[in-house]
Amino acid sequence: MTFMGRAGGVAALLAALGAAAPGRAQTDTPELQARRLLDEGRGYREQGKNKQALENFETVVRGFAATEAVDDALLEIGRYRLEVENDVDKARAAFDQVAKQFPQSDQAPGAYYYLGLMTLQRATSPAELDDALAQFSRLLTLYPRSEEWVPKAFQAQGLVLRKAGKLDEALEAQRRVSLEYPNSDAAPAAQLEIGHLLALAGQPFEALEEMQVVRNRFPDSPEARTALDRTTALYRLHGAGKPVFSADPSFSLGGGDVLKDVRALLLTPGGTTWIVSEKTKSAVSFDAQKKMGPSLAAQDPRSLSVSTQGELLFTSQMAVRIGSKDIKTFAIPGEKLIPEPLEKLTAAVKTPLGHYLVADEKKNRVYRFDSAFEYRDTFPVAKDQKKREITRMFLDGEGAIVCLDREERTVRAYDETGKLLRTVGPAGLKKPVDAAVDPFRNTYVAEEEGGVLIFNPAGQLLATIAGEEIRKPKALTLDPSGAVLVYDDRTQKVQRFR
Repeated sequence: MTFMGRAGGVAALLAALGAAAPGRAQTDTPELQARRLLDEGRGYREQGKNKQALENFETVVRGFAATEAVDDALLEIGRYRLEVENDVDKARAAFDQVAKQFPQSDQAPGAYYYLGLMTLQRATSPAELDDALAQFSRLLTLYPRSEEWVPKAFQAQGLVLRKAGKLDEALEAQRRVSLEYPNSDAAPAAQLEIGHLLALAGQPFEALEEMQVVRNRFPDSPEARTALDRTTALYRLHGAGKPVFSADPSFSLGGGDVLKDVRALLLTPGGTTWIVSEKTKSAVSFDAQKKMGPSLAAQDPRSLSVSTQGELLFTSQMAVRIGSKDIKTFAIPGEKLIPEPLEKLTAAVKTPLGHYLVADEKKNRVYRFDSAFEYRDTFPVAKDQKKREITRMFLDGEGAIVCLDREERTVRAYDETGKLLRTVGPAGLKKPVDAAVDPFRNTYVAEEEGGVLIFNPAGQLLATIAGEEIRKPKALTLDPSGAVLVYDDRTQKVQRFR
């Protein structure tokens, strides 16, 4: 049952307000009570107590509807629906309510900001990107004096322009934030994005300088940590002549049967490393200190991917485990529309729009299913007649869907609609078995007989990792600083190259 369905929730919290301070209960106004609930809810949110935070915000909306805190509470409810529940429809309803019912409030520009952000996150066409830009432009037109939200709107416009491929215009938008609003909450993200855009534009040395600015100006920000990682990765590839990767002798991960017949390797954004082993018929986790954690069992395990929301997808031959408990099987329409189960799965991803793509080696196709797991069509094109031996699928940091076709000897990146964005191979690849993509769109390919090959976004070879330590690579993943974790089947070790 949701909080909104608990009839006694509001009354209980109101009674608690009176009981907490009997000496001032007679003098407290509804405005003060609502403000205290709002502030307490925000405190809960900062502590990670999201359920308690939601209850406070909903109490303000239901019990103090005539106060000035209602628009703040509605905006917080929208953030909860979006960031915690990932419920786009409920989030949009909350933000729409703020924008339409409280257009003169101090949170109205925030509502337009989040409406634009949601549109951006789900945009798959130029028209939808234009819609996102329009939301941010509306904010700037209606609320030009909002010190909190105007810088965020300019910064978000830059993200829209990057997604549209307009790197110069995106760079201009981010520089505006950095120069005109240097002390705003949006300034660290804008400065980091400046460096990122320069790297994407093929200007690594200028990018290094701009990312160092993030560390100098905002040393305590989360962006400073990201800037350090990306500076390390860029310098390794471009800072000292020909890129050189060396094995880290201090690195050690796993042991015993878990390092036998490894099928896949994945380092999640949260710092957990997963190893998929056919020998143990499981995916085994290791925390940031390399301590073994929980494992997930599966018959004939195949591959791993992670969604934009951080959900782990563990593919086995017959099913896909989504998270720790939800196991899904998939079927396509067969003869006379009788469902035909897919029983030779090799890989699966959850797209940014919440759809599921699954590759089947018996059918040699990739199939798309909607968020309710109903079959929709083939991918990347509808009614695809081309055979595709897809053995790896994953999302890159921008949400592109990356597919390794072992038979075709290619690694291709597509957008949500199936539009081709980038290709590596077939030239230069012989037996590709795994791949990864860094934040700068460079592609790392594990070659079963040739080490690890690193290609730039144009498909040109940048560097090769090879040697006695890596004789038969079978799986790889990247850490945030650009170091490469590789499982070698002959040495039966996971090694880190940096």
